[in-house]
Amino acid sequence: MFKRWLFILVALVGLVALWGPRVSEAQLGRRGDFKPEDAYNPKPDQNSDMVFPMPCDLQMVFKAVALPVNKRLEDMKTNLGAESEENNPNGFYDRKRIAYLGSTLYLEDLTPEQRAIAEISLKNPNTGDYYGDQIYLIGKYEVTVGQWAAVMEDKCKTMTSESALPKTNISWYEALTFTEKYMSYLIKNHQEVLPAFSKKYTGLIRLPTEAEWEYAARGGHAVSSQDLESEAVFPLNGVSLSSYGHFLDSSGAKTNPTKIGSFRANPLGIYDTVGNVAEMTSDLFKMTVAGRLHGAATGGVVIKGGSFSKPENEILPGRRVEGALFTKGGPGKSEDLGFRLALSAVAVPDDIRLRELATELAAFGSTFQIEAGINPLDKLKALIEKADTPEEKAIFESLRTDMQNYNVAVMREKEASIRAHCNSLIHAVYSIRNSNMRKRLTESQLRILYDELEEAATDARQLPANQRAAMNKKIDNIRSTEGNKIKNEISNFDITIRNQFNYYKNLVNKVVEFDPKILVEQLKFVKNDIKNNDVYSDDMRKCFNFTVVHINEVLNGKTNRVKLEDLLK
Repeated sequence: MFKRWLFILVALVGLVALWGPRVSEAQLGRRGDFKPEDAYNPKPDQNSDMVFPMPCDLQMVFKAVALPVNKRLEDMKTNLGAESEENNPNGFYDRKRIAYLGSTLYLEDLTPEQRAIAEISLKNPNTGDYYGDQIYLIGKYEVTVGQWAAVMEDKCKTMTSESALPKTNISWYEALTFTEKYMSYLIKNHQEVLPAFSKKYTGLIRLPTEAEWEYAARGGHAVSSQDLESEAVFPLNGVSLSSYGHFLDSSGAKTNPTKIGSFRANPLGIYDTVGNVAEMTSDLFKMTVAGRLHGAATGGVVIKGGSFSKPENEILPGRRVEGALFTKGGPGKSEDLGFRLALSAVAVPDDIRLRELATELAAFGSTFQIEAGINPLDKLKALIEKADTPEEKAIFESLRTDMQNYNVAVMREKEASIRAHCNSLIHAVYSIRNSNMRKRLTESQLRILYDELEEAATDARQLPANQRAAMNKKIDNIRSTEGNKIKNEISNFDITIRNQFNYYKNLVNKVVEFDPKILVEQLKFVKNDIKNNDVYSDDMRKCFNFTVVHINEVLNGKTNRVKLEDLLK
């Protein structure tokens, strides 16, 4: 009976999962006549849209993207590119590589209205912490025909359905001209919407870099670091990739671009990062070799995202194409190539920011000590001051710089090691709780078996004596064989849980060896990385909370307070 009901339940769950996405996808279709806002924001979201005015009563909408770093001179190490198949002829430019992403724009730089939006969109609802202090803004949609006309032409045009299409057939230079004209319009008419840093400098609109574009296209701060590393796009959660963008289907039939916002948004709330039209970035194209970019800058720019004319394997965020700045026919253009905008800031807009950077730089890599109370960098500084010749001084200065850079690298590795240790703690708790859940299910299975055998024994009493004896013998045999087998499984779970708990305790006790300040910082990053609204993430947040309690107990000398029963609540 139990197995029969379980089979029915699983079948019903599968049916709901199959039917659900089809209903939601049907709801994505637009109804009614064309509206002007279709040309700039067909899917408004007042909780996260950063809205900037444009000529002709249009708007440009951005989304804020946060980076998981909390210092100005820190950046985020990540992998960009796509997995390259063996013997891939395009492997010299289209493969995974290490990259670093940072920003010169911070939460504190936003206008009061933008900060109010950031309070909602850049804060992890499950932890209450910001995803990161460094941010940049990126276009929610590709720049449309209507937006292009409003900036580049002298008079306003009547909006039509064509106005909602992404603008194509333009060169990289024309895209740069658009950013220049739009910035000039904002400076002259709406300077109050731009993040301001001093009397001279303000936030600036430009094309996104390749790293900015790809990080946002993969889901940015809205997905976990594991998803960024492992997913080819972003977690699709059972939904077809074709629900997120317009690209060439298996028939190969020629199509055209679709209106912005016609498909689902990615986890960050931005649209058309897969397909529709390919997008220009601000980066000159470089080949990829040995996990890094080649040193030769080419005569082309990096193109991302694929288009309606490309198959599915060519529209993934990690794919990159070289778009020639010029061909024999003139500036490089294409009917399937457009762009979206980004907003950032200059690195040193005023003396205040300069002093902050200088203070951070002075502390960068200066904490390394060979023995207590002795900093070799201070010794080198003294040697520099006492140098007899300029040549000798230059040698000591070079050595001091090398040592400082080495110290920074050591500190980064230390931070990565502590973060990995924190993740191991959380997963150890998760494994303990998972093993205990499986143990409880097995115990339930044993109780069900005994209940069914008891019911069978009761029914056997109604049988003739010879049949009753045969039935009771079968019941006893099942009780002995199957029952003992399940009991052994339960016993094995007990052993497993005990070993897992001992491993966890050893991990917890090691935190006394870590720098407390770095430990707190890395716990914050780990906490923010458990951000999804699903059962797994909910369980991981519970595990994180257990871990923090036990870490604090260990740091306060209470190692014996770590108890298994606490983890099983």
